[in-house]
Amino acid sequence: MALRALDVSLWGFFRFHGADAKKFLQGLVTADMGKLAPGVCLPACVLTPKGLLVADCELYEETPESILAVTRPGAAIGFLAAFEKKIMLSDSSLKALRSQRAWLVVGEGYETGLPWTRLDEPARLLLGVDPPVEAEPLTDAEFDALRVASGFPWFGADMSAESLPLEARQDAGISMDKGCYMGQETVSRIVHRGHVNKILMGLRFAGPPAAPGSVVLRGERAIGHVTSAPGSLGLAMIRYDDACAGVKVAADGKDGELFVFSGWPKPLAKPA
Repeated sequence: MALRALDVSLWGFFRFHGADAKKFLQGLVTADMGKLAPGVCLPACVLTPKGLLVADCELYEETPESILAVTRPGAAIGFLAAFEKKIMLSDSSLKALRSQRAWLVVGEGYETGLPWTRLDEPARLLLGVDPPVEAEPLTDAEFDALRVASGFPWFGADMSAESLPLEARQDAGISMDKGCYMGQETVSRIVHRGHVNKILMGLRFAGPPAAPGSVVLRGERAIGHVTSAPGSLGLAMIRYDDACAGVKVAADGKDGELFVFSGWPKPLAKPA
């Protein structure tokens, strides 16, 4: 398979540096920083005190005192705001890498850069260097199809600052074994006492896809809305009680079926 390269310079890139950088992040992100090591892509979320999403991100250990955080363009401002005041109470610093040139290279056999494990296909992040000359351009539309086919939700489309992380299938970035972190009480209450009211589901269309924002109908009853649909596979936010694989639905006059992506981890809360 040919290598393909996507310009991701507009994504959010941040560097935490200092002797207590890991300890600082341990109290603020949902992931267990004890699992971070060189060569590891650690998914995580940043939440508000009420447990709503500020950002989803990936964390990388560059050195024992330097941690790189990567997030999506729509989450970058919120990510920075969540940390820039708190970092002053630590012995670490935070730098936004605004002028950083960055690429995502997708395809097998390329080992330069950092692993980015959000797609079903192998992918590497390159910062400050050009992609390999043999890499073909990957358009935004092509990437959108790749990430939806991998079940990867996008901040600003499939989830937002109004979303709970468990609604948006962010279970892989949440540790239930670590100590306290911002928003933990809400996550714990959902896991141990109930479930979310809505949840992201895969949506497979029999023909042309419905437009994002289209109401999803089960019979004549509205049960959610389409969030992404670049092709025959899409994502939709669905009422929890209707979020079952195999349910026949329609959106914008297009017939479809709900499903769960095989790459999604087993939910922390009661599974749909």
